[in-house]
Amino acid sequence: MTTSQLALAGACCAVLTILAVAAAVRELRGRVRDAAKPPSRIAARIRRAQAELPAKWRERWRHLVATATVVTLLVWAWTGWPVHGLLAGAAVIGVPYILNPGTAASLRIERLEALAQWLNHLAGVHTAGISLAQTIRASAKHAPAPIAANVRALADRLSNGTEAHDAFALFADELADGVSDHVVLLFQSHAVYKGPGLADALEALATTIHQQAADARDIEADRAKVRKSSRMVSMVICVVVIGCMLNDAWSGWYQSGLGQIVLAGIGALFARTLLWLRSIARTQPDPRLLDPLPDHLTLGDTR
Repeated sequence: MTTSQLALAGACCAVLTILAVAAAVRELRGRVRDAAKPPSRIAARIRRAQAELPAKWRERWRHLVATATVVTLLVWAWTGWPVHGLLAGAAVIGVPYILNPGTAASLRIERLEALAQWLNHLAGVHTAGISLAQTIRASAKHAPAPIAANVRALADRLSNGTEAHDAFALFADELADGVSDHVVLLFQSHAVYKGPGLADALEALATTIHQQAADARDIEADRAKVRKSSRMVSMVICVVVIGCMLNDAWSGWYQSGLGQIVLAGIGALFARTLLWLRSIARTQPDPRLLDPLPDHLTLGDTR
């Protein structure tokens, strides 16, 4: 590898480090997000990744990002090679996911139960004769915790003049589950036709979702052994890889320009393997019934 190529690789890694430090500082300082404004694709993916962690890890997400950044810089400085640092930082971020492969399924069940509870509440409020949009806005303060933020965002969009169809579609995109799409289809249909019987339809749909949540709990109980095996295999793989990297006889070759490129490729394959093991131990949400909104609506102003 020539000197210019090494300089280019170093510059790229330096840029990545600056971006990581900036992200860590932003996370530590915190930021207030406009609930009515739809998130970007990247922000939505980050939030979905956060949502797959237990509550104690979600509360410490900023500290986790900051720790990963510090570890990246320390390992880079200690070894003198950037890929070593980047892989170490990625490992810090990945440990909570390895230790908790079943969190996403548990959170999904909680969201389904919360969605059914919210629909029952909507059915009770709607009998007073107010519109669906008014019903949703009235329920926002009392929405169950697992979907409270999504309901408040939906209420804010309806209050700010967003078209009802787009507001409901954004709500579906945030929950990203075929079950919630059924709810949104009911909302969108009523917003167009405004027919009678909405309260009865909400109660019937709530009963169906409650039953789906109960069935999902039974399935998750059967998958507990699979998750335990996946967690053990992932931990053993990580220990073996760390042991090899600490042994100069094994890792010495990677301390070169070409070795760094090969190590980056191996690290990507290793991460893909861990993701595959995690996917075995998780339950996927129901297939979407609605297509996601296009970028100009998701990223821009929907009004």
